[in-house]
Amino acid sequence: MRAFEAVTEAISSISEDKKLWRYPVAASGISGTLLAISGLDSNVEPAAYTPRFGIGIAILLALMALLIKLTVIYYPTRAFYYHKKGIPFEESALIRESLRGGILALLVGIVYGIVILVVGGLMLFPAILAYYALSGTTKYVVAGVLGLPPAIFLMGIITMMIPAYIWSQDFGEGLGIIGTALDNAKEVFVFGALMGAIIVGIGAAAGGLVFLASFVARGFIGALLAGLLDGIITGISSVLSAIAGAAMYRALKAWGEKRVNIDPDWLASL
Repeated sequence: MRAFEAVTEAISSISEDKKLWRYPVAASGISGTLLAISGLDSNVEPAAYTPRFGIGIAILLALMALLIKLTVIYYPTRAFYYHKKGIPFEESALIRESLRGGILALLVGIVYGIVILVVGGLMLFPAILAYYALSGTTKYVVAGVLGLPPAIFLMGIITMMIPAYIWSQDFGEGLGIIGTALDNAKEVFVFGALMGAIIVGIGAAAGGLVFLASFVARGFIGALLAGLLDGIITGISSVLSAIAGAAMYRALKAWGEKRVNIDPDWLASL
């Protein structure tokens, strides 16, 4: 099944080449630390930290964290591209490329997000209708039954859209994922379920470690530790999600090209 193969390919590629994950995980850790120190990260509230500087410095730290985070959006997929194509690359050069690429990916992601809102609204309409039409516990049960499958399917689409754009450097490829997903609904549903479970699991681990960190240290040190742990684990999740999304995109695209490929010998026999 292509969904399992994509996740397996992502994990094996990450284990084979440390350049795929070394920078984004470290950068995510730095970003998480800066955001925690700024005092604007609600995830580190258990550390009971209050910054001793003004809001201007806090905003500056948060903007620095955001800029670093933007490179993490772009870097893993592009590094995976070079890895699979056998193209040698230097991490420093790809980091510089990721500064511009991350900003463009954010802008593209905003457009994709609007499209997903429309598509998702249509897919989830029966669940939304059931929620408002019914009453009591029944509305939650029916809405959940009707809404969970399309939500999982949408998770599969969303995970592939930005990686598809970064891999191909083509805005249309990310949008084209929607049509490809509809043609491969079962595969995309399974992929969405896998990625949802992985992301939720890693997120729960991050939350647990941040909570435990608050028992080890409080105040500035506690926020520093919590932000670093949260950032690193979030970085791992981002790398795995981006590379798995790109791998799944490649698998579905290769299948689609194979399906429409016409044997010239067959044509000659007509």
